[in-house]
Amino acid sequence: MKDVPQLELGFGKFALVWAGLDGKALIFLEEPNEDFTAYTDYCFDKAGQLVALRFELRTAWGWGYREEGTFVRGKLTPQTSGFFSTTNEAPITRPEQAADVADALKPHLYVRKSQLPFVKLLPK
Repeated sequence: MKDVPQLELGFGKFALVWAGLDGKALIFLEEPNEDFTAYTDYCFDKAGQLVALRFELRTAWGWGYREEGTFVRGKLTPQTSGFFSTTNEAPITRPEQAADVADALKPHLYVRKSQLPFVKLLPK
C-alpha cells in the first residue's frame, strides 16, 4: 500500500475493477478536480469492447450532470442524461457554470478495455 501514489486533484484517477468469470468487466473511474469530480462506470463485454457507460460529474457549486447509455457501433447512445441538484438529486435546468466546464461534461471514452491507461495492471 505504501507504494500506491497519493491521488492529487486534477492529476490522476482512482480505479476499481470487477472482473466477471466470463471475461466481462466493470471498471469504475473517479477523477477528482478542484471544483468537481467525475465518476465513470465502463462495462466491457468478454471481447473487451465497451457496451455501456454511466457518467456523473458532481460540482462544488451544488449541481451535477449525469449520462447513462449503451455503446453501439462506435457511438454512445444515452438513455438518460441531465443536470441535477447535488443536495437532493432533483433535476434542474442547465446551470450557467456548465459552459465554463463544457469539456468536463463529456465522459472520456475507452472504446476497448485495452485502451485503459492502466490495462497492464488488469487481470488477464
